[in-house]
Amino acid sequence: MRREEHQLYSRHREEPDDSTRKLCADAPFHDPVTLRGPSMLRRNFLQSAFALSLAPAGKLIGVPYLQQDILPKTDTTRDFDFVYFTDTHLQPELGAAQGCAKCFHQINEAHPEFCIAGGDQVFDVCEQGLDRAHRLFKLYKQTESELNGKVYHVVGNHDVVGINQRSPVEPGDLEYGKKLYEDNFGKRYYSFDYKGWHFIVLDSIGIEYYKIFHPHFDGAQLGWLKDDLATTPATTPVIVVTHVPIASVLGSLSSEDGPGPIVSNAYEVHRLLAGHNVKLVLQGHLHVWERSHYAGTDYIIGGAVCGEWWKGKMEDGSSEGYTLCQVRGGEVFTSYVTYPWRAADHTS
Repeated sequence: MRREEHQLYSRHREEPDDSTRKLCADAPFHDPVTLRGPSMLRRNFLQSAFALSLAPAGKLIGVPYLQQDILPKTDTTRDFDFVYFTDTHLQPELGAAQGCAKCFHQINEAHPEFCIAGGDQVFDVCEQGLDRAHRLFKLYKQTESELNGKVYHVVGNHDVVGINQRSPVEPGDLEYGKKLYEDNFGKRYYSFDYKGWHFIVLDSIGIEYYKIFHPHFDGAQLGWLKDDLATTPATTPVIVVTHVPIASVLGSLSSEDGPGPIVSNAYEVHRLLAGHNVKLVLQGHLHVWERSHYAGTDYIIGGAVCGEWWKGKMEDGSSEGYTLCQVRGGEVFTSYVTYPWRAADHTS
């Protein structure tokens, strides 16, 4: 990846200009003609992608964009609920901590048995100094303590120190890279089992010289994944979690340069997963809620707790929210749940 591409994409995507922000704020939901700007293809596709999802039979269905409706559990030994939230981008500015706390309090009302935080917990340690990095992780952990129950973590690019050329932290520094993340959250990739389901958490954040983020699964992780799957029976239902997507309709149609929006060697993970009972892949990074289905697997982009980096909805209309996952009778049902938040009330 060229250095100039990294600079173009250091905050995931271009910032819309003031006129575009106003159009997006005033636009009716799913009105494609009001969105203009350099990425017309991407924005018009976002309108369609958020409004529609591909069902197993190839039919287009409305995306669940719901209140927190809990399905009845018929077998408490097998049925359970968990919440996948991603891209909190916690910071002391813009009321982000208050927004996260509101979101977490609403999650508690659903009584999930655990949560998975899908990456980009903080904003931002990839281009800031170590003093702010330490403060951000401390603030995040204080805010996350509002959640009841266990939280599993996924590393995102904004959680990794120094992987931006504007960062004052150099590769030789002791806390460069993922050390600070591991000190706060533990392993970068791992698996766990719950009520007969096998969860695999991956690290999609590759680092290239010089201080460049490149979505990639390294060889050591792929070797670990091969070994982990070798001990997992083919009939065991599997859920995979990654920050940068390994499959996305939006990602395949994006015209943006830079790292992503799909992991560069995602095919290697798909090859290893083949022959296993993969029910669900949970992904983040893109801040929209997208669901597609192929060969028995649902692929979800999990929206963002922060919406457009705590500045309101995304340009496609995606609100701040999280994904409620309900396992019933050997299947998993997902819906995107919003929470009460007004960015206009927190502008500084």
